[in-house]
Amino acid sequence: IDSESAMVQFANVLGHAALLECPDGSGTLGRGSGLRLLHGRVMAQRPCDNDTLRRTLDRARAGLRGFLCLGEGTQSSAVAVLPLIGPRHTFDLHAYGTLGSAVPPSYALLVFAKQQLCDDSTMALFARERGLTSAEGQVLAQVCKGLRPAQIAHNHGVRISTVRTQLRSIRMKTCCETIRDLVQQVSVLPPMARQLSGQARG
Repeated sequence: IDSESAMVQFANVLGHAALLECPDGSGTLGRGSGLRLLHGRVMAQRPCDNDTLRRTLDRARAGLRGFLCLGEGTQSSAVAVLPLIGPRHTFDLHAYGTLGSAVPPSYALLVFAKQQLCDDSTMALFARERGLTSAEGQVLAQVCKGLRPAQIAHNHGVRISTVRTQLRSIRMKTCCETIRDLVQQVSVLPPMARQLSGQARG
């Protein structure tokens, strides 16, 4: 993003999902990032957050990192704003080859929070690597979404004792003593890209 104009210069898949512009340019269809895209320009979903966004972008232009806390309550979200050119050093552009070899000092990087604990591809590969059955993989996915055993049992039309048995089996196969340990293990899994090409769109 250009911190002076707030115009998007480059967005990866997560960025496009968080700032998906309506076809008629009237707003955004994005997923709860607290920001919206209007005619290519990033704005806050709530008008009262625009001043905070502007101040954070001004700080980025000065080479200072910022943290946007947008919205409130269950609709709140957080976005990190990182200057690509620091006040005393140059950002390592080799890791961002698609940005080019020369980046204007006004450019900043927006980093959005994960929309879910673990993407479906990663979850499926983890379940397969640990030898989980299909049913156990489904239970694991729902546990990681915050569902309780009773809710999972209801969703699958089985007894709660069946779900608890599956959870014990999952913990044994993943070498986790508790459900909390299991969720923590899943939360730090590296994301698995579904596509390796065509993801960078200007």
